[in-house]
Amino acid sequence: MYAAHVLLAIVMIIGGSLQLIPAIRTKHPRFHRYNGRIFVLLACTISMAGIYLILARGTVGNTLMHGLTIFGGGVVILSSLLAVTAARKRNIALHKIWAIRLYLAANGVLFFRLMIFAWFLIFGTLGVDTTTFTGPTVLAISICSYVLPLLIAELVRYAENTTNKVITLITASLMVLIAIVFLVGLFGVVLANWFPAIVNL
Repeated sequence: MYAAHVLLAIVMIIGGSLQLIPAIRTKHPRFHRYNGRIFVLLACTISMAGIYLILARGTVGNTLMHGLTIFGGGVVILSSLLAVTAARKRNIALHKIWAIRLYLAANGVLFFRLMIFAWFLIFGTLGVDTTTFTGPTVLAISICSYVLPLLIAELVRYAENTTNKVITLITASLMVLIAIVFLVGLFGVVLANWFPAIVNL
């Protein structure tokens, strides 16, 4: 179940990212539709598998962290239903909103890994109990990885429809900051997990 969870997640991340490219949506609408169906199916399957693993097998962290992960899975399932419903009704604007929420919620675990590894590289284990993988830092990043992307998406949507230059500047600065954090986290993941795994093959 865990192996299927990880492998399907890789396919889902790649397929979901392709859905966000405007040129593909415009020039290849059939691919967009079928790829979207696969993405929804994988996102819901992975979320239900993840919820099952937490409830039946357990995982690191405390009960609140488990609840946040289950919350993320619930957002994925809800967003999937609403995105598909909007698409069937040809309400493209509403479909786009829920599809973006779905994409962000479905990548919550990835966001968590990038954020926590960025923290490790910059601040070490400050605020992290490495034995139980709990602590204020882990809890804060767990909340941010699921809730913050959804809030930022709403801010971006608001910034697109406003003439307030301050809001636009704040939104752009926030996106640049997040990109930097994710790049640092990606470097940490490669350094700590992927590179040793490849070297030891």
